[in-house]
Amino acid sequence: MRRRRGTALAAACGSLIAGAAAYFALPEQPLQPAIVVPRAELEPASVLADVAAEPPILRPIVMRGDRAELGAGSAGVAEQLRPARPAWLSIPAVSIEAPIDPVSGTATGIDVPAVGRAGWYDAGPRPGEPGRSVIIGHFDASNGPGLFALLPAAANGTDISIRDQAGATHRFEIVGKAEMEKSKFPTGAVYGGADRPVLILVTCGGPYTPGVGYRDNVLVYARAV
Repeated sequence: MRRRRGTALAAACGSLIAGAAAYFALPEQPLQPAIVVPRAELEPASVLADVAAEPPILRPIVMRGDRAELGAGSAGVAEQLRPARPAWLSIPAVSIEAPIDPVSGTATGIDVPAVGRAGWYDAGPRPGEPGRSVIIGHFDASNGPGLFALLPAAANGTDISIRDQAGATHRFEIVGKAEMEKSKFPTGAVYGGADRPVLILVTCGGPYTPGVGYRDNVLVYARAV
């Protein structure tokens, strides 16, 4: 299946944009996913204040190709190699094993990966370097559950592994999750700096409206271990 771009997103979740939230049309009615987690079982959005908050970067990192230069006010090391781009996502506890494709920002949102594949927002940090790396995936598709169908059920403490293109493995542990309406998408708590590696997984949730899509986003936060 070819990757759908722009607003053409069939029964999946790509309604994110750096700096704002956006809606995408979903032209097909999805099938019932393999599991539905009651909204009450998801932590409230207020957890983001504690989960996502990180001290400001004292030595800002400026990405330049495959190298990261330490910004103004950073004495000592001038630059360091960046981790390789992410290649494979593994969350065994919720049966997620999939390749990772880079996805880019557009005028209306973010490109979305093909069903069965994860999408890493390539304008942000790479997993394993300081900052918030964002990975998106489909909750379901027109023919059944998507890659992230079980993601909302992942408990705090769940292990996540990301293998990069150089063969290195970057490990994370889930520390919180939240569900909220896309119109209230917490841009500042998803995109931005952090003084250590943070991983944010994003999919859809909440009520589904034909021709409009899912009302909510489910955000899962993880920190490097």
